[in-house]
Amino acid sequence: MPGYQQRSLGELLASDLERYFFYYGQPGRRVRKRDLWRNFLNPRCLPVALYRLAHAAHRRESGAIAKLITWFNFYLHGLEISSACEIGPHFFMPHVAGTVIGANRIGAYAVIYHQVTLGAKEIESAHEQRPTVGDRAFIASGAKVIGPIALGNDVVVGANAVVTRSCGDAVTLTGIPASAKPRALSGDEL
Repeated sequence: MPGYQQRSLGELLASDLERYFFYYGQPGRRVRKRDLWRNFLNPRCLPVALYRLAHAAHRRESGAIAKLITWFNFYLHGLEISSACEIGPHFFMPHVAGTVIGANRIGAYAVIYHQVTLGAKEIESAHEQRPTVGDRAFIASGAKVIGPIALGNDVVVGANAVVTRSCGDAVTLTGIPASAKPRALSGDEL
């Protein structure tokens, strides 16, 4: 995911808000400064914005502030995202309750639903022992992606799937344990 770290906090927040507009019937709507402020009042956008603030603090080596924002997000929304997790632009979470994201990295244009877990196999393992997710991933409700595995680009993880093995690009993962099925991509998929 080259280049994501170089984006400013404002650029990442704007990209996330553009994705929100896309899914709520306003594709192509440009984000204005006042939209960014309203972002903090929207329960669909605030949890992602708080993660972005925590990650920015983490990047600036302000660990205490990053942890404080992360815990605030957890208590307010029931969402736990490691501030060390790098998530690309255009991130969208339509529902956040009960979600735990302890991944190493998540690519651009990711959509993650509620009750999802992305994390290590063991408690407090090194960050490298966590999943890496490619661009344009769609992870449905209740899915579990566990361990030091890599999911390729354009991957769909079905509801309640348990993924413990790496996979390539353009597959759908379903079942317990998850099995991969190739999927055809249409030209308009984002």
